[in-house]
Amino acid sequence: MTYKFRINFIKAWLVHILTCTGLIAGFLSLTYIFKNDQKSAFICLGIALIIDAIDGTLARKLNVSKYVENIDGKMLDSVIDFFNYIIIPSIMIFWFNIVPFSFVILIPLIILIISAISYSNLNLMTSENFYRGFPCIWNILLLYLYFFEFNQIVNLIIISACIVLKFIPIKYLHPLRVKKLKIYSIIFMILWFVSSFKILTTSFYIIENNFDLLFLTIWVISNIYFISLTFYEVLVDIYKAISIKINNHEF
Repeated sequence: MTYKFRINFIKAWLVHILTCTGLIAGFLSLTYIFKNDQKSAFICLGIALIIDAIDGTLARKLNVSKYVENIDGKMLDSVIDFFNYIIIPSIMIFWFNIVPFSFVILIPLIILIISAISYSNLNLMTSENFYRGFPCIWNILLLYLYFFEFNQIVNLIIISACIVLKFIPIKYLHPLRVKKLKIYSIIFMILWFVSSFKILTTSFYIIENNFDLLFLTIWVISNIYFISLTFYEVLVDIYKAISIKINNHEF
């Protein structure tokens, strides 16, 4: 084993360890849930989200799979993501009574099952790395419900709508994988992270100064960016479908 290989081997393992710290953040989030501290739980999930956003890029840049061949980085990442993006939000729905009592078991079970199937779906991503159907970002969805402080009925309607959207093949952007407008997507993703953290540490509805207004504006604009791209892709797909029918003389 050459010196250069040893250095790259160590770097590769450090990336895997970084990925595993997302699991630590998720565990800490779980402890805060049981302490009824939603804010701290979301902060820990936010840290896990940041780790998830950077570890894949580092793994590809350092060619981790070449130097640690017996560890499947994608599998490791998926296991941790399933814990942070699906299991913990499912526990949150149950523990904090986010939906009406009659649904506090049913909704988490549905989310767990459809998400497990989604994670094992080989056709989950398009050739351009868009998600097919609503992605398993239940942690982010619950963050929004926490921000807006809806009642249980509204929460149930929104979560149920997202469950339905899981089965509709609308394309959703992956900010780090879709090459189209990737630089802008990364910029807006960072803006979303920063503004979300600011709102989480204060309040969505309390605007005491221009500083608070600025971050709220940034948060709204970053959300509009990602939502607009989703609608754009829907319109493009509709246009393509109509064009194909016209070319095939089906009208």
